[in-house]
Amino acid sequence: MNRRDILKLLFGSLFSFVVPVYSEAEIVKEDKFVTFCNLAISHEYGAICQYINHSGIIQDKSVKKILEMNMMDEILHARSLTEILVKEGATPTVAIWPPQTGLQFEKLIEEDINGENQAIKLYSTILDLKESSKWRDSIYSFLKREELHRSRLVGILNAKKTNK
Repeated sequence: MNRRDILKLLFGSLFSFVVPVYSEAEIVKEDKFVTFCNLAISHEYGAICQYINHSGIIQDKSVKKILEMNMMDEILHARSLTEILVKEGATPTVAIWPPQTGLQFEKLIEEDINGENQAIKLYSTILDLKESSKWRDSIYSFLKREELHRSRLVGILNAKKTNK
């Protein structure tokens, strides 16, 4: 699946009106593994920015510490995925998935949970690809860390709702 197909999938048929079918730019054929790993890198970059932002907004020191721990994992995931793609002979992306922010505690944590849910789905999709077999252990560990992040965040949100 090439980048154009993914964008069509994401943005629907409107995409075909915005981006011409034929263009002067060279279209590089990438396999699904490379495409989805680049999408995962993009999500990791967005998560890093989002966690930086949210840990600066939220004043609770214990929550701030959890957000910063999650952020450090996301940095490691992005770097590891970059290294994997380089070893595969592919060019890793520097695109950033748009981070979400706000000022209300619950909204911030809910956005972080949504991001972790997306990452879990994405890593599950990558693990289902036959091309990922060489990197299965690494990708599986990313999936498990994302599940841990989600669990931490759900605990924070539940504690906040209980204390109201």
